[in-house]
Amino acid sequence: MKRISVVLVSAAISAALSAGVSAQAFPSKPIRIVVPFAPGGATDTFSRTLAAELTQTLGQTVVVENRPGAGTIIGAEVVAKAPPDGYTLLFTDLSTHTITRSLYAKLPYDPLKSFVPVTAANASPLLLVVHPSVGAKSVKELIAVAKRQPGIPCGNSGIGTVTHMTAEKFRMRTNVSVTPVSYKGGATPVIALLGGEIAMLFATVPASIEHVKKKKLVALGVAADKRSPFLPEIPAIGESIKGVEGAVISGVLAPAGTPRAVIDRLHAEFAKVSDAPKVKEIYATNAAETLNTAPGPLQQAMERDARIWAQVVAAAGVKM
Repeated sequence: MKRISVVLVSAAISAALSAGVSAQAFPSKPIRIVVPFAPGGATDTFSRTLAAELTQTLGQTVVVENRPGAGTIIGAEVVAKAPPDGYTLLFTDLSTHTITRSLYAKLPYDPLKSFVPVTAANASPLLLVVHPSVGAKSVKELIAVAKRQPGIPCGNSGIGTVTHMTAEKFRMRTNVSVTPVSYKGGATPVIALLGGEIAMLFATVPASIEHVKKKKLVALGVAADKRSPFLPEIPAIGESIKGVEGAVISGVLAPAGTPRAVIDRLHAEFAKVSDAPKVKEIYATNAAETLNTAPGPLQQAMERDARIWAQVVAAAGVKM
């Protein structure tokens, strides 16, 4: 028994030392960040800004690879099946990521079990915008218009995305009839809204705020209970209707099985670059609050959000 104990202790010490060495050596080659959205949206913008800073601090090239499609499933599957060594990461909207768990009867991965969290980088609330022809200047006025005109077309950046499910929250909380119209990526539905193809949209701030400033679109509220410190002039939807929250929560995930030492190193590095002036500037421009959530609390938050979104998906009757 003593011999076995010595062997086990020696093995444990060797494993701990190996983990320490691997963390110190990491990274020794370029890192790939997979973004499951088309270029130009909020998540893509944040990922590229952080990747540029990480390239400087890590001394290794950090490249962003866009793999859009199937409501983020294509990009997420690439990462889920990648070697668990920290060199392939998923930079995604965690809201949409947790939604897919209840939206699809079968996935090629488990959104909660096939990944290990690295960090939640930031959160940017969605912005409820309408075409000027709608004639609404507030959330209450939009509700009145929607009740007079049942089936008002409401765009989204893809079935099952946070823009879609937040619109479903709005429909359920206000008891109005809206017709969902799905597009690919965060910028495409904004273009459709500008052209009058749709009447309303829960848009990402980066894709819509400049059009609001130029008065080409009308911003009715941020999808939150309180106003954004970055957009204080725009009311919170919670001031009129409770329970319509939706945000792009930019997060970093690694394949399950990635060594904890590597995860901790990556979390520390992402936290470090979040203080870079360029990153802070991009975050502020896009009304994104810095989070830097640690892996443990992030796993708990994802599990909680998955339960909440499951209720919305079930109530909406949406299945893929």
